[in-house]
Amino acid sequence: MSGADWVDVHHHAYHGRLADALAARGVTHMAPGVPVPRWDPADTFRVMAEHDLAAVVLSVLVPDAALLLPDAADLVRQTNDWTSELVRAHPDRLGLLATLPLPDLDAALAEVGRAFDVLGADGVVLPASLADGAVLGDPGLDPLLAELDRRAAVAFVHPNPGYRCSCTGAADFAAAVPPPLVDFVADTTRAVANLLFRGALRRFPRIRFVLAHGGGTIPFLVGRLELARTWVLPDQDGPVGAELGRLYYETAQSSTAAALACVDAVADPGHVLFGTDFPFMGAEVVGQTRREVAAHRPDIGSAGRALFPRLRAAAARG
Repeated sequence: MSGADWVDVHHHAYHGRLADALAARGVTHMAPGVPVPRWDPADTFRVMAEHDLAAVVLSVLVPDAALLLPDAADLVRQTNDWTSELVRAHPDRLGLLATLPLPDLDAALAEVGRAFDVLGADGVVLPASLADGAVLGDPGLDPLLAELDRRAAVAFVHPNPGYRCSCTGAADFAAAVPPPLVDFVADTTRAVANLLFRGALRRFPRIRFVLAHGGGTIPFLVGRLELARTWVLPDQDGPVGAELGRLYYETAQSSTAAALACVDAVADPGHVLFGTDFPFMGAEVVGQTRREVAAHRPDIGSAGRALFPRLRAAAARG
């Protein structure tokens, strides 16, 4: 493949030390049927070389069961420290999206300050829904969004690994249909709709929201959401599509021609990013995603470099 300038913005860093720490707390799974992976940085560098990736941006979603424990803030700090150690060792090839100890709002605000001011984080990762039942965009989370807005932060919106959509009905739905297939995209969709209809996108316009998995079903639902504008947002001047267009959409598990067509129809120019969901998606899927995106969006590398300027050096050398 040509053009070694691509930045993978959806790349997870489940350190062996984190897996051990979670297991010590009785947490072994991200979601039903999805065990906590044991990630080795060497695997990432191997995938980067094999699939011509200039840089990756590392993130971690800590399972709800651990976030509800009394020492959740300590575990999150350790997790961010482990990732930042790697980033400092490879500053042109690795980025850091800091984990936050939500739903503890005070601890999350403290970690935002530490992540940006001490660790030099490139952004944060936000769960679409929280362990206490809150959804991103709920007014109770406004202090966090206000701080991220003040910093003009990149905020990667990722489904909560433990989320199970309440609208699916059957109690055994998650056992029959693994949560990542349907529930995860529903989680992201609900979060974005909540941010939109509660006015959070307008109140906090400086946050650069990046939506996992092509934005869930948001690109497909733009027309439906637009129809609701007159009775849900009667005072809004301008179309819903304009609000959703300035968000960023990444390609993990959303790289088929049909999925990319939906994303392209809503996203502003330069707002489609490359993502893979490694290591949950293995090297073979990374390659497939790379090929599918390259066939339709060969210029996608420039978008990642623009959003994460610290990683431009790696792309330039590539």
